[in-house]
Amino acid sequence: MSKKTIILLCALIFLLVFGGCASRQEIMRLKQQADYLEQSNYRMEKTIAQLDSLAREQLKQTKSLKADINNSFEEINQRMDILENKIGETRKGSYKTTSENETAAPKDAEGKEVKPDTSKLQINLNPEKLYKSAYLDLTKGNYDLAIMGFSDYLKYFPEADLAPNAQYWIGECYYAKEDFERAVVEFLKVIEKYPQSDKIPSTLYKLGLSYSELKETKTAKAYFDKLIKTYPQSQEAKLAKERQKKP
Repeated sequence: MSKKTIILLCALIFLLVFGGCASRQEIMRLKQQADYLEQSNYRMEKTIAQLDSLAREQLKQTKSLKADINNSFEEINQRMDILENKIGETRKGSYKTTSENETAAPKDAEGKEVKPDTSKLQINLNPEKLYKSAYLDLTKGNYDLAIMGFSDYLKYFPEADLAPNAQYWIGECYYAKEDFERAVVEFLKVIEKYPQSDKIPSTLYKLGLSYSELKETKTAKAYFDKLIKTYPQSQEAKLAKERQKKP
């Protein structure tokens, strides 16, 4: 029973008793009414608490859904940028001297042909978004899209810090697709282009696995041995040792 209800009940009893007009039954009836009011108040507070909890959960789900939608739009916009870039390059590459049935190309004061300016067709891609979009495709198992995204990253940002990682993930995509010959080609590019990358241990290990899948056991062993010798403390070296222990 709440404090307010108790005070109200005591006040009524006081008035009835000392006013000379209260019977025991009337006092009991007042107490029952007070108990009923207390129970009603408790149920109401419980209902309000449940509604408040439900409202907070719905708000949380709404925010999460909004974030997912925003991420999807960013991914779509990024792919549209890539597509527009490729369209621009296709137009630039297909430009050629006009034939008799075509309008002659414009010329400068010296009579030299002036090629159209296609720089405006180039879209300012965001390297971070491009990389994240490709990696997201990789995690979702969309390997062809991931290969496309990482390839575009290397094309437009060949000197970026994540370029070695992008090249490595291309190899991983082909390995996941069980195209082990192409995986070898892409993994070798990591070693050739980025010999100081921290992805080299993983690359050597995956080269060993790829050659194992291709039944080229001697070559596979050579890469495992090189990994163990060059990076003995790496996790990949431990995996290579375990791999070589297997019959």
